[in-house]
Amino acid sequence: MPRAPATAHGVLCDTSYFIRWAKSDDPLHTAAHAYLKYLVEGGHTLYVSTIALAEYSVRDAISNLPLRYFRVLPFNVDHAQRAGEFTRAVLQARGSMPEQITQRVVIPNDSKMFAQADVTPDVTHYLTADGECEKVYRLLKSKENPRFQFVKLSTPWHQAFGQLDLSE
Repeated sequence: MPRAPATAHGVLCDTSYFIRWAKSDDPLHTAAHAYLKYLVEGGHTLYVSTIALAEYSVRDAISNLPLRYFRVLPFNVDHAQRAGEFTRAVLQARGSMPEQITQRVVIPNDSKMFAQADVTPDVTHYLTADGECEKVYRLLKSKENPRFQFVKLSTPWHQAFGQLDLSE
């Protein structure tokens, strides 16, 4: 049984996290498994958005994911309100953003999942392998100040959470 963490984290994992978790030949596959192990064993709460599940199901069956460790977060009215605010901020800054960001079809999905992370009280971190998503987050951080922290899957879990990795 996991021990209660001194500081409990709630981590919303996006689609890119699950893709790396499932794809054994991906360079971030091991990192995805290490995050899952650390978070589950530490008693932290893991979340997955229904939006991420819809995106993931384009490539693979949702039943192949380790959902027993995750709380499914449906997209609700309070999320919709905050997503609109986030999307407005992103769209207003389009002129100052690189074209690869402005052309992203998933900006609305990024904004929706960011809104879920921002509105859900227990979510403290957003975990992703998506570098373009990080650029959108940085923009939002300067305009809307979301209350959650952004974590890149390429950052080792012990650095992201300020822990010692005693497994090595």
